[in-house]
Amino acid sequence: MTKLTTYNNPIANIEKFFNEQFNLIPVFHDLDQVYRTGDSVRFSINESAMNIDIDLPGAKKEDTEMTVDSNSREVYITANRTVRDTQGEVKQKLNRSFSIGREYDLTGLSATQSDGVLSISVPRIKKDTYIKKVTIS
Repeated sequence: MTKLTTYNNPIANIEKFFNEQFNLIPVFHDLDQVYRTGDSVRFSINESAMNIDIDLPGAKKEDTEMTVDSNSREVYITANRTVRDTQGEVKQKLNRSFSIGREYDLTGLSATQSDGVLSISVPRIKKDTYIKKVTIS
């Protein structure tokens, strides 16, 4: 009788672990600026979508731009705002960027800005849209 031996691919296990752990929430690339300006970033995840709220106090909708790179799964946000400090009014340019996990559909991303808060919604991909049954001939 022949014994069947199964080997685990350790690299595949590591990739699966990192995808499960780190693709659930957006990865922000410029958190030091968020900490320095005191702007708040909040996110929530449910079965149908991920919602991200980014405080951009003083930035108007006309002065905010968001671009999405579907290939690298990156979202880039730039905004201009005027803030007051001890020396008067100062113009600032805000830059935010973050990555979105593969289980979310970037083509369905939507954004609104109101009262200094940029709200982004990214729908979750339904499994039946990316799992394909192949007939073997």
